[in-house]
Amino acid sequence: MQSPLAKSPVVLKNYGKRFAHAGMYLCVALFAFVLLGSVSTQGQESPTAAFELYPRALDVPLRRIVESSADEVQPLKEVCNFLLNDINTIVVHLERTPTEPCPELQRLEETVKLFETLRTSWTIHDSVEGPYIPSAIALDEIFHALQRRIYVWKFFLQAEAVESTPLTTLYGKCFDDVERLKERTLAVEQYFARTRRVVNYRPGQTLRDYLDTQSWLTELEACRQPAQPIRLVSLSTPSIPVEILQTLSYRANTTIQRLESPTLTNEQRTFLNHPIVNAWKEELQSWMADTVTPTHLLQFLEQYEVTGGMSDMRALSRFIDQLSSSKTTEYRQLGDFVRLQYGMANVRCFLSSPLLNNHLPPGVSEIASFRDVIQSQPTVGRRQSDAEFAVSFVPHPSRVLTSLDVGVDLATVSRSDAFATQLFNTGRTLVVARKKIELTEQGFLTEPCEAKIVGHQMRLVRMNTEFDGVPMLSGLVRGVVLNQYESRLPDARTESQRKILRQVRNQIDRETEKRLQPINEKIRALTQYADEEFDLRIERRDSQTEEQWLVTAWGINGKDTLLSSTPAPETQPGSFADLKIHESLPNMLISKLELEGKRGTVSDFKEMLAEKFQQPALAAPGEHDDVVLTFASYNPVVVRFVDGRVELTISIAALRLNRHTHRNFKAIVWYKPAYDSSGRLVLQRDGYVGLINVREQFVMRAVFGKIFPVSRPFPLVPKVLESDPQFDYLTTGHSRIERGWFALALVEKPDKIPPFFMSARESAGN
Repeated sequence: MQSPLAKSPVVLKNYGKRFAHAGMYLCVALFAFVLLGSVSTQGQESPTAAFELYPRALDVPLRRIVESSADEVQPLKEVCNFLLNDINTIVVHLERTPTEPCPELQRLEETVKLFETLRTSWTIHDSVEGPYIPSAIALDEIFHALQRRIYVWKFFLQAEAVESTPLTTLYGKCFDDVERLKERTLAVEQYFARTRRVVNYRPGQTLRDYLDTQSWLTELEACRQPAQPIRLVSLSTPSIPVEILQTLSYRANTTIQRLESPTLTNEQRTFLNHPIVNAWKEELQSWMADTVTPTHLLQFLEQYEVTGGMSDMRALSRFIDQLSSSKTTEYRQLGDFVRLQYGMANVRCFLSSPLLNNHLPPGVSEIASFRDVIQSQPTVGRRQSDAEFAVSFVPHPSRVLTSLDVGVDLATVSRSDAFATQLFNTGRTLVVARKKIELTEQGFLTEPCEAKIVGHQMRLVRMNTEFDGVPMLSGLVRGVVLNQYESRLPDARTESQRKILRQVRNQIDRETEKRLQPINEKIRALTQYADEEFDLRIERRDSQTEEQWLVTAWGINGKDTLLSSTPAPETQPGSFADLKIHESLPNMLISKLELEGKRGTVSDFKEMLAEKFQQPALAAPGEHDDVVLTFASYNPVVVRFVDGRVELTISIAALRLNRHTHRNFKAIVWYKPAYDSSGRLVLQRDGYVGLINVREQFVMRAVFGKIFPVSRPFPLVPKVLESDPQFDYLTTGHSRIERGWFALALVEKPDKIPPFFMSARESAGN
């Protein structure tokens, strides 16, 4: 059987009930088995020495096609052979003569176009037995991986073709140069501190913060000259440790880019055009160099593609940052492109219009007394207002916009008193109101309500005067009053409409803010929780609004992290909502546990997870809680979504069981979506627990079999769907694990009809 570690990168998993509300229950379930799986971790050492430019993660699926004997694969085999040969030739070219043109790269592009036509005409095969038959999903993953590498290799060749400024040019620097840089940095810091004119780079961030001069001083203060002076034998040996040279050069590159940024305003440029700042800039330019090479970046990129672990993610992210801050323009372009390729949203949520409208509050009918003054006349009466609600989506290419549409039918019966006269009126007003609501990182933002009257009627139904019954005088008084009423009627209508509109707008604004406030508080609490507990930021990405769908995309990242590099799975027809999570997110969360090299009992790790994720149930006692283990220092826990399954790889440096210590091994557990006996979607362990570098296979398989039992699947149906009657018609379904994503949708139960459509069917039947 082929090692799962060699498979191409796939889908991710999400944790923490905190990281979403409805569909995020999936994340809790997936992370729960990571918690219980704290008992294992792979004991693999960092394969830095094995880094190479060859795309091993891409090689495996291509060779599976070439070596397959299935009849349906035959049209693909020749194309895949061409791809493998061209890739091998290109990699040899990159390793030996990267500065020369590479004709094979252009030929590879043409072959990929042919591959794309085959990919779009292929059908999905779900068979797991017999000869290997690629699915449309597998071909799609290969296609995107090929496209990504072609672009990266092009930028790589451009970068290698130019003359760079290597770090060795700084080997002549000594600690006197460090002191001079420190003096000029201190002068800039004092210039910023004593100036009375504060110029911000952006709201909330001064230019002093933007250039980070205080951090510069801290860094330079730490560069102490050794007690014994270094004797410089030749320029091939640096007088300052290479690590310090790399750090100072990288920071100099970054600071110069900020000083020369085209985004600076004229006011900011004028403020920075000062002799003290210019002297600092001149000194910084003498420290600029290329701290890493494009070859290093490609090596770490291919390593990360193979493992998907956080150790390799952090290394690649740091290399991207350093390359993006290089002195050489082509180096920066390569780094920026790779960051862009691995910087797409890692959480996507699709929300349909029917789902929102199904769960809007029902129409409201209210009867109340009122007292008002219309045209200086006191008026009292009763009114009945009937309101209906609907949510519509406002199409926008980059914003998440909805509008709450309200229709109000207002009927009134009133009495106004004038001199010796009582007027009885009836009225009916139809109002249409709209309030726009936008979802942002800060929560839901609203615009003032807009309202207009589409129908308004006022009718005098009765008149009483104190002169009724008095011959001649009664008719005269009634005639005068009626004439005055009719002459003032237009102004009365205008004033009445104005007051009705003001009242409707104010009430809708108040009710909307009242309902959105607790949701916004939860969003802020979630953002704060992610920042404080996991040092992660939540940023909105390429979100959009369609006529029937809200498409929200979020990048959840932190320091030295990467996001998605592949498109998310398509949303299937029949979905009310669809949550999609990339594998980079759960690996980030696991990395925040800092398991590298950590030692403790299974019980200790379970308690740590329960506290970190605020899930007390995770610390429930179980068998083998007293097992003592030490996680590996390299990629201790890795979560991947591979071939339609969740793959959990745990690397352990040492595990003590029954006075025996097992060292440097890894356990691999696979889970796949399935339905339990009651028809609920669950995440079920699939097959045996894989063990690598383990001698006592029988004993360790029994241990891990109890840690990850087949009898304990993880439910993928949130409890709210089962406990809340208004969600009785919904369940989870359309589970997809492809291209590094885990997707789960809300769908209609086969035997249920949503309330929104129930009324439509009943009315149609009538």
